[in-house]
Amino acid sequence: MVTGPRGAEAERPSAAWRSTFEWVHPALWIVGSLLAWELGCRLGNVPAFILPTPSQVLLRIAIDWRILIAQAWNSAIYILLGFLLGALPAVVLGLAMANLRWLEKALYPLVVFIQTTPQISIAPLLIVWFGYGPTPKVLLAGMIAFFPVLIDSTTGFKSLDPRLLYVTRSMGASAWQTLLRVRLPAALPLIVSGCRIALLMAVTVVIVVEFLSSNTGLGFVATRALANQDLPLMFAAIFVAVAIGLLFNALVDLFARLAMPARR
Repeated sequence: MVTGPRGAEAERPSAAWRSTFEWVHPALWIVGSLLAWELGCRLGNVPAFILPTPSQVLLRIAIDWRILIAQAWNSAIYILLGFLLGALPAVVLGLAMANLRWLEKALYPLVVFIQTTPQISIAPLLIVWFGYGPTPKVLLAGMIAFFPVLIDSTTGFKSLDPRLLYVTRSMGASAWQTLLRVRLPAALPLIVSGCRIALLMAVTVVIVVEFLSSNTGLGFVATRALANQDLPLMFAAIFVAVAIGLLFNALVDLFARLAMPARR
């Protein structure tokens, strides 16, 4: 068994290799899938108005990057606003439901009933009520983000060992100190998990609402491109939307690493 500084140095390369492999492995799968797509379209002589190749899509991104970046910014802002609108109240309500059993029994069936309603089908109704501006996108993204964060927050706050609360009371900690130093750190892994799911769902919802009715955003670009049979531009908008989802997922991972250093 290797001990001491030399043993620690011997372990560092393996840890660095594992960290690198976590990024390289999915990247290789993505590159391999794009190469298979490229070869399949070229060998099958598939026309661009049916299915463009990845190289055509990337070329279109390079040509129209100003338009795509501007519309991606609009979509990203609405995604983030909708996520915050749904996630922040969900964490607060999750804490309340974890503390108050009667509140959980009263609200949980109602929340499940609302969640089982196909929320995409509510989009036309929101458009009728609030028009074609950003409000329907933000509201629907908030509704989508609310449920996973609420469920994971409630579960996280309830998973705390009650004996820890007895210890904090015996040490004279206030309710606010107990929340910040004990309850929230214990629930944070599940809250982060719910936020990751909620953000990705919010990306999908905002793009779909932009498909239905909007004059801004990546969904609007894709709809106009489809109407003009410009599939390379449509796929370019989809690629940029995927990049937004990956960026938000990376930001959630970064927050998790900063907020939970013990889990690195």
